[in-house]
Amino acid sequence: MAIYSLLYVSKSCLRLPQEEGRVADIVAVSRRRNVALEVTGALMFVETHFAQVLEGPGAAVTTLMESIRADPRHTDLTVIDTETLVRRRFARWTMAYAGPRMLVEAQIVPVLALAAGHGSPFAPGDLIALMLQFASFED
Repeated sequence: MAIYSLLYVSKSCLRLPQEEGRVADIVAVSRRRNVALEVTGALMFVETHFAQVLEGPGAAVTTLMESIRADPRHTDLTVIDTETLVRRRFARWTMAYAGPRMLVEAQIVPVLALAAGHGSPFAPGDLIALMLQFASFED
């Protein structure tokens, strides 16, 4: 079965530290919903941006994206990569999460700048590789 993969970045509308608990809510709801939809992936968050990769049946990923696009906790959502996979990269995680720790922020901010078109040419695989690296820390 082919797996559809979608990677997006968006601008956060959350005010930290007051709303930091809302990110934990996003992760908890995503994990429950993704199990039911057979979707896996990873979410990265820094104070200014979200980056998320979703993998699963095309219809399920499309349904999730409709909900994600309507979510007022972020804006300026840009899909930066879609592809069909033979096997999942995030098979062990219904939603791996890396949050606003200094290490995450130091790694993701330059990648997000490239994804937004600032700086050198951007390869979506660089962000996915970074997400896989952080997801492996959850094991």
